Amino acid sequence: MSKATHMPEVSQYDSAGKKTGTLELPREIFGAEANRHLLYLAVRQHLDSRRQGTASTQNAADVRGGGKKPFPQKSTGRARQGSRRSSIQVGGYVAHGPHPRDYSWNLPRKQRRAALVSALSDSAVSGKLSVIESLKSGGKTKEMHAVLAAMGLEGKKVIFLDGAASPEILRAARNIPGLHVKPARQVHPYDLLWSDMAVITESGLKSLKEALSR
Repeated sequence: MSKATHMPEVSQYDSAGKKTGTLELPREIFGAEANRHLLYLAVRQHLDSRRQGTASTQNAADVRGGGKKPFPQKSTGRARQGSRRSSIQVGGYVAHGPHPRDYSWNLPRKQRRAALVSALSDSAVSGKLSVIESLKSGGKTKEMHAVLAAMGLEGKKVIFLDGAASPEILRAARNIPGLHVKPARQVHPYDLLWSDMAVITESGLKSLKEALSR
């Protein structure tokens, strides 16, 4: 994980995916030293919140039957049993088994912001972040493929961060494996750590700066 010590520079592209130069990003958002522990907490919170928590097993009250003792207490040579519903009997209840629950939890607001700044800084300093003028598409997948090809990102895990992703852009990107598009304000540290490259539009960059300056 990279340590930022200066104003980070990232590659800049036009809307067709052609490189036009480099762009300096503000150090307070893209040049901070990455906090490993906060990134760990952010990833753990994200993955925990995605858990369905629907696993369920039967407890003693849920299993039917068991009113009659399965065999005599003595003279059989077997261990005594009082019910067929016992957890050690075939078809009995499950002892201490899982039940539906909510695994989600939240980080404090300041920690969420610091974790996002850490992830953005690490992406910028390690060369996993670039800026594109804008995303333009009529909703056709081949247009999005052309942009990725021009940027040399085909076959990679890429996340595009826009000011407000249009339905046409979302439609053009949804059939491309490994490509995600989302509003910059909704980016999570997990998205940046998951991707091989994060590409942010100029409007998305402005939106992100506004969100993190509050």
